[in-house]
Amino acid sequence: MELFTDIIANNQKKPIMKSLLPILLLFALSYSTIQAQGITSHQYRRVAPADMEEYLKRETTYWQKFAENEVKKGNMTFWGVFQRVGGTSQESEPNILIINTFKDIDKGADWASVADLFPDVKMEDIQTWSICTNTDQIFLRGLGNHIQVENPEFNFVRVIYHKVKNAATSLTFEEEKWKPMLQKAMEEGTTNMQGWGNAIIVGPKSDDFDYDVYTYDLFASAHAALSPNFTEDHQMPDGFWDGIEGNANGPRHTNLYRIVAVVTDDN
Repeated sequence: MELFTDIIANNQKKPIMKSLLPILLLFALSYSTIQAQGITSHQYRRVAPADMEEYLKRETTYWQKFAENEVKKGNMTFWGVFQRVGGTSQESEPNILIINTFKDIDKGADWASVADLFPDVKMEDIQTWSICTNTDQIFLRGLGNHIQVENPEFNFVRVIYHKVKNAATSLTFEEEKWKPMLQKAMEEGTTNMQGWGNAIIVGPKSDDFDYDVYTYDLFASAHAALSPNFTEDHQMPDGFWDGIEGNANGPRHTNLYRIVAVVTDDN
């Protein structure tokens, strides 16, 4: 399903799942396609600071072209690389998020075909597995709720995992109240968000990852992302929070990422 300017290369925070098997393969983040039908994978990776420049070069030189080809073939609708901004325990925790959205999760992508795209380059210079460690993988299903400003500038994304008592209540609130409120604020210029969307988390579910709903906020700059998101004169509609109060079931898991590269079927 369906996705930020120069940022410190080694930005991480609390591991999403303390010690789940390193099975990683989608910010929101993401744009409209990240929220289209299909399954999205959030794959978290740890890249050593000394390897970050080379890692990002390989992603943007080789794997971005591979993703463009897979999108053209209809296997993927979204691919993105996101580099974490800030956080704690930066010497050991995930600092890269890879987002893939597949049309058919069982078919996936033709990963081996990357070698055919670069016949004069050794696979050892294309691959990234030797300079990163996969730490976690989350699967999500998009809900088609992506919204954005006219002529958006997407440079940073805030990824948020929510723990709630009732997922249906949360999703209904987001679609019927939050989305139209935010759309109006975008049109009136009373928010610095450039885009927003949500998804439902389909797995895993464990004591280490006990979240139900995913949302993402898109920004033009880190300053905007780290500032109040609404202007002082912005007014919430009367009764806006009715029905959602008390539905949170614990703290949210929130991180900010720099958008390194994105490929969508809108490109």
